[in-house]
Amino acid sequence: MIKDFIRQLTHEDRVRCRIEIKKGKIADFMVQYEISLAGDWRVVVRFDTFHGILHRDLQYPDGTSQKQWLADTNFDEGLNFSYNHIRENWEKYRASYLSKLD
Repeated sequence: MIKDFIRQLTHEDRVRCRIEIKKGKIADFMVQYEISLAGDWRVVVRFDTFHGILHRDLQYPDGTSQKQWLADTNFDEGLNFSYNHIRENWEKYRASYLSKLD
């Protein structure tokens, strides 16, 4: 079973989550902070487990990204950490992303 949801932070900021549950356990997940620029939603930071290990992808306006592996975390803890981290830090991510626009 896959669950998708979006939590609006402001009219230009949101958190998107996708959680895959198999046999009652989290099999994969993605939590990302997105910003709306000129009518398009852009990913600023994403935490996911799609390579089998929790990691963070920090996105830049030029299309490049920086990956940080967070290997010593089970998926339940990782989901909670990821969502809470974005909820607590989205304004910093927003300011950093906007400062790098051309």
